[in-house]
Amino acid sequence: MPGMCAPGKRSGRVLKTPAAVEVGASEIRSLVLDALATGRSIEHIASALRPLHREGSTYPAAPLMDLAADAFLACGSTREDRLRLDSLADRMFPEDPARGNVGHSKRRHCVQGAILIAVGAEPEGTGWWSMDDLWRHALDAVVAFVRAAAERRNVSVEAICATLARS
Repeated sequence: MPGMCAPGKRSGRVLKTPAAVEVGASEIRSLVLDALATGRSIEHIASALRPLHREGSTYPAAPLMDLAADAFLACGSTREDRLRLDSLADRMFPEDPARGNVGHSKRRHCVQGAILIAVGAEPEGTGWWSMDDLWRHALDAVVAFVRAAAERRNVSVEAICATLARS
């Protein structure tokens, strides 16, 4: 799957960046969920993840896309009670709007990609992207779905994070 973050099959294996920084998917999941549960800003979370990313790599997009897929499932949407995707990310975090058509397209790609992963399909590749920022837009998808799940289930973000941490 050239150009796309392979979701990692939840094997618990240690993922490597080109610079040999070793951080497992479970550590990334814990870092993001803990930060969201305690109300950290998106930029704070991105700053914590940024050192794990290396130029030319999509890492840590794979564990983030898996987490976004799990958060989508936590929304509990059904055919009868559908989650409205139209401008979902913009509604769920107005403090960090996508900028420009490319930013909106990349964010939408990750939101839709997380849904595809959740139902067992592989998202399209991202070889067309001119920057290796898939991980940052995958983080946006996590935040959007965690907040949407909290809103739909009428519970706190902290409660959703606790549920996702146990899964």
